[in-house]
Amino acid sequence: MRVGTVGKGEVMSLVELSVSNGVARAVLNRPEKLNAMSAELIEELTAALEKTMGDDEVRVVVLNGAGRAFSAGADVRAEADDSSFRDRLANAPADMAHTRMRVEEWLRLKALPKPVIAQVHGYCLGLANELVGCCDLVVCAESAQFGMPEVRQHGLFPTLGFWPERIGAQRTFELITTGRLVDGPEAVEIGLAVQCVPDDDLETATGEMAARLAEIDPGRLVVTKAAVNSWVESSGRFEAARRGAQFHALYHQGGQQDQETS
Repeated sequence: MRVGTVGKGEVMSLVELSVSNGVARAVLNRPEKLNAMSAELIEELTAALEKTMGDDEVRVVVLNGAGRAFSAGADVRAEADDSSFRDRLANAPADMAHTRMRVEEWLRLKALPKPVIAQVHGYCLGLANELVGCCDLVVCAESAQFGMPEVRQHGLFPTLGFWPERIGAQRTFELITTGRLVDGPEAVEIGLAVQCVPDDDLETATGEMAARLAEIDPGRLVVTKAAVNSWVESSGRFEAARRGAQFHALYHQGGQQDQETS
């Protein structure tokens, strides 16, 4: 994909992108669907983020959702209508191969050279946690609700939202097996977010954090992010995310066996 310059106020169908004072804002723009993440939305968001990486004016990116939520997760209705998706779930090798490609996309986003801040309000469910896990910092509103309730019945996300990296194995296991949701204050307490503020203050607080980062020399900012990511990668967590494709496929096979014996 060719990396281009971000237009001032460029609007795509599913992602709204703008730049001001060194900070780019990429807004998930499906409010009527609670910003459910379709394949098309993910493709547009990836393209938008890559554009920001090639724009010399941009030093920091803020990612947020339009409307009442950051994102309710995967577009389940689109998946249910996709026969190729259903066929893939029944075929473990195809399921694993496809998921490996998905994981590599998440890891590429996580390794983007410029800092990305997630601004989270309302629901941040399922697949949306994989996206937020690729961000370097998370600022959330008191209304935020983080969770992966789908894991109890439908799908095991291959990166686990990068939760083991941020909140530890025990807490990750507790949350994905109980399916309970974490509000904004608890998200900060356990390490899913670095700051929680009242809903009305969320955009201002996130903007202030982004502005502070944008003050840093851009070369040093890139090197600093790379140094932090180097520690994460050296710990084996990127490889664990890649292995998640296997567990993702095995999870679906368990569901197939349950259906066959019921």
